[in-house]
Amino acid sequence: MAKAASQQTVQKETTISGKGLMLGESVTLTMKPAPPDYGIVFRRVDIAGAPEVKVCPENWADILPRCTSLRSGDTTVSSVEHILSALGGLSIDNVTVELNAPEPPGLDGSAFPYVEKLQKVGVVAQNVPRRLIELSKPFALSEGNKQIVLLPSDAFEVTFVYAHPQTTPQVATWQITPELYAREISPARSFCFDNEIEALQSLGIGKGASYDNVLVIDGEGAPSTPLRFTDEFVRHKILDLIGDLYLAGHLPKAHVVAIRTGHTFHAKFVQAFSAHEHLQHSPVQKPVEVTEIYRILPHRHPMCLLDRVLEYENGKRAVGIKNATYNEPIFEGHFPTQPVMPGVLQVEALAQLGAWLVLQEIGKEGQLGYFRSINKATFRRAVIPGDQLRLEIEVVQRRSNIARIQGWVYVEDALATEAELSIVLAST
Repeated sequence: MAKAASQQTVQKETTISGKGLMLGESVTLTMKPAPPDYGIVFRRVDIAGAPEVKVCPENWADILPRCTSLRSGDTTVSSVEHILSALGGLSIDNVTVELNAPEPPGLDGSAFPYVEKLQKVGVVAQNVPRRLIELSKPFALSEGNKQIVLLPSDAFEVTFVYAHPQTTPQVATWQITPELYAREISPARSFCFDNEIEALQSLGIGKGASYDNVLVIDGEGAPSTPLRFTDEFVRHKILDLIGDLYLAGHLPKAHVVAIRTGHTFHAKFVQAFSAHEHLQHSPVQKPVEVTEIYRILPHRHPMCLLDRVLEYENGKRAVGIKNATYNEPIFEGHFPTQPVMPGVLQVEALAQLGAWLVLQEIGKEGQLGYFRSINKATFRRAVIPGDQLRLEIEVVQRRSNIARIQGWVYVEDALATEAELSIVLAST
């Protein structure tokens, strides 16, 4: 990841309503400000507990045809490509998207209504650099006559080749900026061919589609309503591609060349590229020393159970160190003739590492991380003075103020303790 300009979020919340294009359900959607490095997170407020689905390659799911869907646990969101395209096209990094149905509203079949709402409330820069995907060499994926190629570039540029027997082939190249995206790409509408309608209806999709939000192309290539652009078809394909590429969490600093591709292939490409990018450009951050740790954590002696953070990935995992020294107060009274570090304090050390990871990422002052739950805690061996504890945590799920964490404590290569825990953030 290469650092660029500051990350951005919406200045204030904005709401839009309509019917979902695929399932036809009425839906109200609200976009809300989110902290730096939060990303785009959908929140299903129509489900008990308002479960969340983060936009990331791992959460892509093949749920409905002809659109892009996400799944986290039992929670799904479909038809996300247009709103993601609007957010990516306008360079908005961090937003909570609340909705009370399985998919966002289809509106007029384009991303322009989202763009209008976002431009009206405005965006605000956040004091954290934006992370862009920067290439050192080309990356490509092919499947039959479908292909996407990423070429190193100084800017985000898209070339799309669209061809269908019922239309004249269309090719377009654009260097994408927020201003160009809003004007030239976002108004392009969804389209389908009249000989596809019956098959789509038999699949139980397109229930919210009409001539008001979908261009229907007849056998002669004529659209059901006047085109907004002479090459509106390829512009909409670029709109969809931008939204699908945003599944990676960032847009590439690259020239993207796409030939005859669609949503499923886009998602496969993002997953393949993200795996490659993770191997080539690890996002692991540098070690953090104890003085920096306790500028974030409010703990003080004798409850400081982290000596160093060796490495971490925002929103994902962290590795820390705790040195168990003989002169610590815990050993004076806990089996003093044969001192052992209490297992609950090992779990506390894991919780402190988890709270530090979350708090340093969101950058909120005056926040404390409290235990919400501890599950499946197992203590496999004693920890004694002189041992060095290697603490490893992984974030299993993140909501706005709750983090579920899996943690392990190792002494040398031996597993000493493991537990599942959750932390809730609250203001002091």
